[in-house]
Amino acid sequence: NQYMWNSIREPKVYGWMGYLNGEGLFVKMVCEETNPKREYQNHRDPVYKDSTMEIFLAFLEEGEALSNDCMYTNFEINSNGAMLANYGKGRKGRQSITDEQFEMTGVESTIEEDKWYLEVLFPESYLKQICDFEKVKEGKKFYCNFYKIGDSEEIIHFGSYSPIKSEKPNFHLPVCFAEAVIE
Repeated sequence: NQYMWNSIREPKVYGWMGYLNGEGLFVKMVCEETNPKREYQNHRDPVYKDSTMEIFLAFLEEGEALSNDCMYTNFEINSNGAMLANYGKGRKGRQSITDEQFEMTGVESTIEEDKWYLEVLFPESYLKQICDFEKVKEGKKFYCNFYKIGDSEEIIHFGSYSPIKSEKPNFHLPVCFAEAVIE
């Protein structure tokens, strides 16, 4: 419910994230929006130009302080189920997840008359490649933020779960992420 910058729309968005034992982190997000913009069809397309929901997760190394240069992953998904997904330390030099990792997420998107929703799994095998996921499962903190965007002039909006402290649109700010713990 944190709409910022020059948003002309503020669709209602809500969701759930949980750990599925032996599988990974599962996220379901719902957006109350009719006829979402959905031009892009393929993984790695610039889906943020469509009506998109996004999941960002940050994982710190032992003793590391939360900063904008920590390891984080971003998954940006439109209502066609097309996904742009990258990971790395900081905003520059990020790399795309592999085709195999795209497949493992099992990303699904469903459009209904007055809303659309997505479901995605961050598999343990993927999470183990980018962080010490065994420690995360034992209750170690990680950080997250969830976004609803439309970065095209006719639908422009920028919403987040945890407030973003930036004068211009920028979701790549882990210092603004919310704290999360697996219980």
